[in-house]
Amino acid sequence: MTNVRIKLDTQTIQNLALFEKVTKASVKDCIEKDDEIIFIIDKKDFGKAIGRNGSNVKKMEQKLRKKVTLLKFDSNPEKFAENLLKPVPVKKASIENNDENQKILNIVIKSSQRAFPSKKVKKTKTLLKKYFPEIQEVIIRV
Repeated sequence: MTNVRIKLDTQTIQNLALFEKVTKASVKDCIEKDDEIIFIIDKKDFGKAIGRNGSNVKKMEQKLRKKVTLLKFDSNPEKFAENLLKPVPVKKASIENNDENQKILNIVIKSSQRAFPSKKVKKTKTLLKKYFPEIQEVIIRV
């Protein structure tokens, strides 16, 4: 993985500081969307970030007055993709090079009776490209 530079505004920095103060866990990134805040947590601190019986998540939701979602970061793009798509099971995730020598992440999910939300697909693609800029395209299929 290459080093990724993330620009943070004042509100994001305040949210990160509050989260770290409440949970004692280090946060990689914070994304605010409408009525939800998504915190990207390194896998070693994920349990600490959740807290016993989700207590830290509940505290943060009360303080921020928004839904709080935690995502487990992994430096392996295939594993990170699996974490992003949970609870949908991933059959296979692999990085391949196309004819122009561009890296493509192919993800095959297991077919389910439920409809697969397009928001989750969009969020997965966006975050994978943000943290792994060497990947030019993300393909998700059943």
